[in-house]
Amino acid sequence: MTRATATLNTFVMVAVASSLVTWLATLHPTALHFIRALYALTLCLWALGWILDDALIARFKIDVLQYRGILVGSGVAITFGLGVILCRS
Repeated sequence: MTRATATLNTFVMVAVASSLVTWLATLHPTALHFIRALYALTLCLWALGWILDDALIARFKIDVLQYRGILVGSGVAITFGLGVILCRS
């Protein structure tokens, strides 16, 4: 139960942070370019996390399901933030 709560807390934290950062990006055009670059970097790191999952699981010494749950949850949470950018009209 504790792991599920920690994974849910990670999801909520990333969703709130992603939405806040993208909302701030809608306030100024230069910030929007910076946030787009930040999301591109995040996407690259997220994909690298999926590619190197075996090495990272051994390094962090966590369960496979917990690691993949964090990756899936953070991917969905970041998608919420991208939705804020797309709906900013």
